[in-house]
This record gives sequence, structure tokens and C-alpha cells, in this order.
Amino acid sequence: MAADTREDAISKPPVPSKPTTSPSKGTAHEPYAVPVAPPNANALPGGAGLNTAGGRTKEAGYFDALRSIQFSDFQEVHKKPCVRDALLTGIGGGFGIGGVRAILGASVWTTCNSAVGSFVFGSFLMYEYCQRRRYLEMQGMKRAVEVIDRKQAEKQKKAAEARAARTKAKEES
Repeated sequence: MAADTREDAISKPPVPSKPTTSPSKGTAHEPYAVPVAPPNANALPGGAGLNTAGGRTKEAGYFDALRSIQFSDFQEVHKKPCVRDALLTGIGGGFGIGGVRAILGASVWTTCNSAVGSFVFGSFLMYEYCQRRRYLEMQGMKRAVEVIDRKQAEKQKKAAEARAARTKAKEES
């Protein structure tokens, strides 16, 4: 028979949990901290998908995804970053390509297909280009914050050394 392990669990002090987010020191790089999600308290170790109640976690399906879409999502799509530029570029590209195809004498069906295709392709390319620019800008901002923090630490170190030298000089004289 196995020994009773309840006594060992009671006698040991609880282990403090790790912080769920990066420590905030009130510095300028606070918005760049990536929060770490706490582990699910009801999940059993091993990743079997079982919880402590003995059931399995429900997996999301297509209908669950469709139910989560709301009409307000479509009303506010233009407020998302890069969407406005992408849609305007796509509209311009679709109008241009469709107009040129119509002037050159293509059938209406072919002209419409070309216009819609160039709208979708142009919008996609512009959206991805804008997202890449935003990512690079964010990386540059992170680097700038790091440089500023490093220079501030160097200044504080030099000031501390100067103070120490002054107090040493006062003590000697």
C-alpha cells in the first residue's frame, strides 16, 4: 500500500506563484510588456484536455465562431489600423483596372472579374504592407526606449560616481 501523502502536503509551505505579467516599474516601455496568461486552475497536467470535474473542455467549432460575429464588428471595421488605407487602395486599383479593361473592349463579365480581383489583391497587399510598417515602427520605438533607458542609467551611474568623488574629496580635505 502507498503511504499517505497528505501529511507531507500539509507540512510544506505553499510555493509562491510567479507574477502573471512582467514587472511594471512605471517606465516608458510599459505598454510593450507582454502579459503572461496564468495556467488554467481546472486543467489537469499532461494536456489531456480533461478538467478537475472529469469532463473535457469544449472545442470551438465553425458555428461558435459564426455566433461570435456581431453586426457592430462590420460597423467599426474602418476604425481598425491599416484597413482604411487598404480599402482605399483596393478601390482605386479595382476602378483603374476595371476601367482600363472596359475601355479596351473586354466583356462586362471579364471587366467585373478583373476589377474585383484587383480590389481584393490590392487591398490585401496594402494591408500587409501597412502592418509591416507598423511592426517595424514598433520595433524602432522599443529600441529607442531601450537606448533612452540605458543612457539614463549611465547618467545616474556617472552622477553617483561624481557624488562619491566629491564626498571623498571633502573627507580628505
